Amino acid sequence: MCNQFKLPNLQKINNYLIQGLGLPLTTPNFTFDEKDIFPGQTAPVLLYQKNQLQLQAKTWGYPSPVDHKKRIFNARIERFYDAKPSMWDQSFARQRCIIIASEFFEYSKESYQTPKGKYHEKYRFFDPNHPLTLIAGIYDQDNFSMVTTSPNKIMRPIHDRMPLTISPDELRKWLFQNFTDLVDRSSFLLESAKLAHKN
Repeated sequence: MCNQFKLPNLQKINNYLIQGLGLPLTTPNFTFDEKDIFPGQTAPVLLYQKNQLQLQAKTWGYPSPVDHKKRIFNARIERFYDAKPSMWDQSFARQRCIIIASEFFEYSKESYQTPKGKYHEKYRFFDPNHPLTLIAGIYDQDNFSMVTTSPNKIMRPIHDRMPLTISPDELRKWLFQNFTDLVDRSSFLLESAKLAHKN
């Protein structure tokens, strides 16, 4: 369950989206610096609204329908295909966005015992073929959630889910088109690195 990603600053995002990918991005009326983003915090996401491709600041996590003090910040892509309705259906159908990160983080499934207690090893993941990593997201009003899918061979030894990462040439498909063939990320290349444990 991914609960942390690193947000690039506005200049890096603009350079990548506008100059690198040639996207007609409108200029946002806010700025931001590079920082780590956790659930409950605000970050810009890329979406198409009012005939404009734009960055909008939204809070990571939908309010839980059971407890509004809690947030649900990962949405399983498989839920959209279930016959049983879910809280994500409207967002998957019409309110898709893209989370832009320099990297995201995940803890391993296994725990280790140290003199100070148990800990899980932490890993960073990123798209080695592009300057920034694009992650599928959905939104509703002022909130967004990260979309997850089954892990590929890079993620599987560490965790049983992974963010649905997409390549730049898949960006329009996620935002506007049928996204069924994006569900399987087994061939998506990620790189990972284990972070040093702080004693």
